[in-house]
Amino acid sequence: MISSSVQPLRAMVQIAPSQWPPLVNGLADALSSERRLIDELIQIMRQQREAVAADNLQGVDDSVFAVQRVLLTLGEARKRRRALNARLGQPEDIPLKDLLDAMGPYATDDLRASREALQGSARSLAREVSTNRQVLREALTSGEELVRTLADVGPARAGYG
Repeated sequence: MISSSVQPLRAMVQIAPSQWPPLVNGLADALSSERRLIDELIQIMRQQREAVAADNLQGVDDSVFAVQRVLLTLGEARKRRRALNARLGQPEDIPLKDLLDAMGPYATDDLRASREALQGSARSLAREVSTNRQVLREALTSGEELVRTLADVGPARAGYG
């Protein structure tokens, strides 16, 4: 079912037939670019975990900067996609499923495959981020316990005392 914000083909019929292939190919390329960037983030998340496991502070630091760099690039890739959405006569922030539904027969198999690959990578990234959050939380807790042991301080007390 298409959401109410989607204008199925109505806004799109104003696009000249000769413009469809470059727009569709551009959108598929934009989705593929986003997927590659997300896959790069997944690799950085894995490297970050390896650095934490090896007590490699420089590696952790490097991974933080690498994430920032990729996120900036990903933001630019998403701007590109939003511009293409607008050129297709749709809201810039339209969900991909709704956009492809609105495109009807103009949504090629390549475009659908690019969408599915992007969504699969996004799901994988969400799992990696969750895992890293857990690993970093445990590393911080272990580090705090080690400092308390070395300083001969008892366990942390609850409350404000």
